[in-house]
Amino acid sequence: MDVEILSVEIKKGIVYFYCNDVSDENLRRMERMRDDAAEEELVFSFDTHNPKVFKTLRAWLHNQKIAKGSATWGEALQSVVGTITVLPKKYREWN
Repeated sequence: MDVEILSVEIKKGIVYFYCNDVSDENLRRMERMRDDAAEEELVFSFDTHNPKVFKTLRAWLHNQKIAKGSATWGEALQSVVGTITVLPKKYREWN
């Protein structure tokens, strides 16, 4: 899913990405509505206690060009804030 990452938060080993949906379908829908205030915030969560999820997050972060020079996980996660990227829908939290 194409998203713009607004912020990143880590709570008890779970990494939360707060994002805006910037997919073509959503942008066309918002243009028809002409209401930028209707933009909903999406949340993606990665539980790093689960080895498979951790591997997915690590591989995704490793593929982000902006995070290449980061010395720590914190630096790498903060470096992706403000970027437009693709996050797996599987990790989206549905409220």
